[in-house]
Amino acid sequence: MINLDRSRDRLAHVASEFGRIGVPFERVSAIDCPDCCSVAKSPLSAAEVCCFLSHRSCWEIVANGADQYGAVFEDDVVFGAGAGSLLASDRWVPRDADVIKLETHFAKVRVGRKEVALDDGFSLARLYGLHAGAAGYVMSRSAAQRLLRRTMHLRGEVDFVLFHPGFMTCSLNRIYQIMPALCAQHHFVSGRERFPSLVRRPGRRPKPFLDRIVGEAVRTFAYLRNQSLTGTKKIEAVAFSGSEVDGKPVHGAFIYGQPEHGHLNKAAGIPIARKNSSTAR
Repeated sequence: MINLDRSRDRLAHVASEFGRIGVPFERVSAIDCPDCCSVAKSPLSAAEVCCFLSHRSCWEIVANGADQYGAVFEDDVVFGAGAGSLLASDRWVPRDADVIKLETHFAKVRVGRKEVALDDGFSLARLYGLHAGAAGYVMSRSAAQRLLRRTMHLRGEVDFVLFHPGFMTCSLNRIYQIMPALCAQHHFVSGRERFPSLVRRPGRRPKPFLDRIVGEAVRTFAYLRNQSLTGTKKIEAVAFSGSEVDGKPVHGAFIYGQPEHGHLNKAAGIPIARKNSSTAR
C-alpha cells in the first residue's frame, strides 16, 4: 500500500479499511516531490513522476518476491463487499493473467463479452479499453519484471501505462477487470473529497504528430493481437461492490446489489504486496 510519510490522515483511513476487511498490509513509503528528481525527456509533472516511481517501488517488491502475484493499492482506497475473502488467496486468478484491475472509475469502459464466473456473484472479463486509475490492481511477478524493464523512461501517467491500450506496456499484457469492482477511490463513493488528490491530472497535453500515429498503431495492434474487434462490449461503468463508506450509504449510481445487479455474498480470494514478501497472509 502506497502512502506518503506526511499523509497520516490517509494512513489512518486505509489502515481502517484493511482492518475492516480483515486483511494485513505492508506500507510502502511513497516518493515525495521534494525527494523526486526530474526525469529527463519525461512529459510528466514532478508529482506524476513521484506517483509513477512509487508504483514502480511496489512492482519491484512483486518482481523480486516468491509469490506469483501481488496486489498494489493507493491510500485513498475504499473496499467493497467480498474484498476480504477475495484478497485471502489467489485461487480465483486466471493463470494467464498479467494484471487484474480491482477498482472502478465509474466511467464507460470496453470489456470482453466472455466472462469467467467466480463464486458468489463476481466475474472476470478481459479489459480492452482505457479504464483510468491505479488505486487497486493485482500484478503477476512476470508482468512486474517486464514493466520494470519497459518503464526506465516514463512516457505517460502510471494508470495510462497500465490500462491504456495506446501504450505498448498495456497492449502486450493480458489484463482482466473484476466485476463488480472490489474497490474505488474515496471521493467517488463518498460524494465528497476528504482526501484531495496529491496528483492533479493536467489538461489534455497535445501529443506530437508521430506519437499520435504510434499510439493509434499500438491500439490497433492490441485489438488485433487479442482478437477483440468483435468480441467486446462497452458498458456504462463497472459497478462497485460496496454499499457504505465512513458508515454512510455509498454515493452515486452503479452500486452492486441494486435489483439490476442481483445479490452479493462473500467470495473466494488474493495476496497483497508486502515489503519483505509479495503476499500478505
